[in-house]
Amino acid sequence: MSDTKRVQPRPGFAGPGLKAIIVTVLVLAFLLPLALVKGIVEDRRSTRDKAEASIVGPAGGSPRLFGPFLRVPYERRKGRETLEGEIVVLPETLAISSNLRAEKRKRGIFSATILEAEISIEGTLTAQASEAAPSGAVVRWDLARVGFELPDLRSLSGNPELSWDGRALALGPEPRSGKVFDKSVSARVRMAAGASAPFAASIKLRSGDSLSFLEPAGTVLAVVSGAWPSPSFFGYSSPAERSVGDGAFRARWYLPESSQGLPRAFDAGSVDRGKLAEAAFGVRLLDGVDAYDMAWRATRYGLLFVIVPFAVLFLFELTTRSRIHPVQYALVGLGNCLFYLLLLSLSEVAGFGPAYLIAAGICAALCGSYAAAALRSSRGLWLIPALALLYAYLYAVLSSEDYALLLGSLGLLGLLAAAMAATRKVDWYGSGGEGGRASPAGSPGKPGREPEGSDKVAGLGGSSGGDAGEVLP
Repeated sequence: MSDTKRVQPRPGFAGPGLKAIIVTVLVLAFLLPLALVKGIVEDRRSTRDKAEASIVGPAGGSPRLFGPFLRVPYERRKGRETLEGEIVVLPETLAISSNLRAEKRKRGIFSATILEAEISIEGTLTAQASEAAPSGAVVRWDLARVGFELPDLRSLSGNPELSWDGRALALGPEPRSGKVFDKSVSARVRMAAGASAPFAASIKLRSGDSLSFLEPAGTVLAVVSGAWPSPSFFGYSSPAERSVGDGAFRARWYLPESSQGLPRAFDAGSVDRGKLAEAAFGVRLLDGVDAYDMAWRATRYGLLFVIVPFAVLFLFELTTRSRIHPVQYALVGLGNCLFYLLLLSLSEVAGFGPAYLIAAGICAALCGSYAAAALRSSRGLWLIPALALLYAYLYAVLSSEDYALLLGSLGLLGLLAAAMAATRKVDWYGSGGEGGRASPAGSPGKPGREPEGSDKVAGLGGSSGGDAGEVLP
């Protein structure tokens, strides 16, 4: 029989290094439920978008108004063929004034913004097409039409009124596709080449949460005002002046002719419709905090909400004689994953702010009380303030989108520093040996003998004497 002696660990014993590996594997396993939560957020956002579309669609969507403009046909001979085309002539000067009124319409638990716009347009248009017409073309001024274009004529909430050179014109829909958008209303006018005509129009539009204008030539002055606390101005040009306050806004655009992308007269076939539509500018009425966007951004920090409570529980294990089973770790992690589902479901009916407070309070109390029961110590309740601070930190990051990266980096740096400070004296090998490494079973040259005074195996919750292990022959 060999004289070698070995130490048999206490049943169920695991050093802090091994336990750290187990906890790390659990953290990585929670990537799957977090991915499922993200999928639910996307699904609910898609449901919201469909509900909004069902409200806004019958109102004509989000219109972009193009016009007024003059459309003049031309003909030219090419061999034995007669080619036809059209010249588009835009106003020399244009002044737009619009006042918006908004209301909320609901479908189930979802709602959408519908606005009513009263638009007044004045300007002057000069019938010049000689530079835009092909060489040898005959421009048919006697067949010219003046009109407006929209993506959907359902946006019109009343018959548009147009006064052209002092005469009232009745605008009617055209069956043909427009030059930029699919739908148009127009009227026949007679003009002589080089003549100028002053005009004035009044249009009432109904639309979704935005209104924009497409005026890619001439000198344009546009003023839009309305009673809404959170407007967003977008498009080809930013407002030259804007004021937002007291639940209302006013914006003024000024586009000199030198800044425009097109001449006042051009061949309709020479301009790409998509690029022409990019010259639109306007205003969008925002709803403030989008609960689905905020919930989606919050899920990006989901792994952090698994790591921090696991780290707190692990430190409790290192500083007490209590043991926490991996299943108990998993239950605490699931509790924090459910925070996102609570946040999403409550925000649909109560708003993001109250929903965040309620969900954070419930999950922090649930996980903290369970940790106290698992540790059989009131120390587990310290998980409640730890999670409360973490939820408060996340809310600060979500609320400050511009500084989210800075706050996130500083927060992670602080957590890493705290973890280093809390574990700087931990014997990760669980042996108590010099340098954190396990001491040999026997002294050098004498295997099988324990060093004198080595009557304890160090480890998580380790004890001295006979509790450490049993010496076997």
